[in-house]
Amino acid sequence: MTTKKYLHFYLLFILLFAFSLAIFNTVVDPYLMFHTDRIAGFNDKKPRAVNRTQLYKPYEILRVSPQTLIVGNSRPEMGLNPQSECWLDSQGKIYSLTFPGLGAYGQIRAAFHGLATGNVRHIVLGLDFIDFLYKRKKNIAKVTWPDRQSDFFDRLLVDARFQRNPDYWTAKATDTFMSMFTLDALFDSFYTIIDQSSSSPDRTSSGFNPAHDYTAIIQHEGAWVLFKQKMGELESHFSRPGMRIFDTKTGWSLELEGLKRLIEYCLQNNIQVTLFTNPYHYSYLEIIRQAGYWKEFENYKRSLKTFVEQYEKDRIQLWDFSLYSHYTVSLTPTKKGEREPDWFWEPAHYKSTLGDIMLSEIFGKDCIYGNHNIPFGVRLNNTDIETHLYKQNQQRILLIKKLSPQS
Repeated sequence: MTTKKYLHFYLLFILLFAFSLAIFNTVVDPYLMFHTDRIAGFNDKKPRAVNRTQLYKPYEILRVSPQTLIVGNSRPEMGLNPQSECWLDSQGKIYSLTFPGLGAYGQIRAAFHGLATGNVRHIVLGLDFIDFLYKRKKNIAKVTWPDRQSDFFDRLLVDARFQRNPDYWTAKATDTFMSMFTLDALFDSFYTIIDQSSSSPDRTSSGFNPAHDYTAIIQHEGAWVLFKQKMGELESHFSRPGMRIFDTKTGWSLELEGLKRLIEYCLQNNIQVTLFTNPYHYSYLEIIRQAGYWKEFENYKRSLKTFVEQYEKDRIQLWDFSLYSHYTVSLTPTKKGEREPDWFWEPAHYKSTLGDIMLSEIFGKDCIYGNHNIPFGVRLNNTDIETHLYKQNQQRILLIKKLSPQS
């Protein structure tokens, strides 16, 4: 064989391999990048997509074209099911534009991206205390709104000032190429085919985390394992000294600046906004208290209440679910065998059954079956915040005493 023919065969082999690689990765679609049909037992579960939500969700939302957005971190991703019966019919298609580990700044930028699609009429944004509490720079006179850069922000339609992002199409082309032609994608495609059990981690086509892997851990090891791990993480986080919720002495922060920009855009464009604080198991609340950050926690709620008061009450709802309540105060599972809590996977993540109760209260829809009609959340728009905080401290004493009379 001549050198020329050898090179021809070699190039043909490379082209055929690349074509086959692209077809295989597209059919399996391990990262939910290509909207390929999901076939049970083949590629239905997407275990390799769960750690790549920042890769595929910015593109997926353009395909779904939702009218309602769920925005936040992993808590609403696991707790609010876009397919729940507790949403109103008028809210149309719902997508969970939620990202585990993404801070408040990134969540607001993601919301801007969702709004830039042009179809969104309602945003439901979950607020998390841990995203507001961290070590701040000292001696800041005024908060600015930065235009941070990262691979994730390159995937968004607009920048921090809601201007067209010139890097979007380059990022999409790069991500599409990497998802089709790389060996990493090939290995993840094979892993996807292999890992199709009922306990495989997954994300639905509406961005929801059904927590199959959590269910499997509870079945095989017990809920106490999840609680022990998360409580250790929370104790470590809140043991850090010097964290606070404000950047300036006047009580303003980067997070409130982001909310301000988001809400003002929504009001100008007739888009409804619902804000809510994520619920925590009472053991989480006790860690905040024992670490000495309860005052900051209460100031966090005060600042949110003060913030929304400057807007029309009917356009912006603010709900508090970070409460001591019938749903959040229950025995913490231990290895000795206390049963799994009804409403929580572990201290920081609530189940969609609790999320349904939250939605039913927010939207006033009768969608809860069984004996679960005890009120849960408090709408802060119409509530005196100091009375609310006082009642919460009294509620804590009563519920914990009822939970453990010997304490």
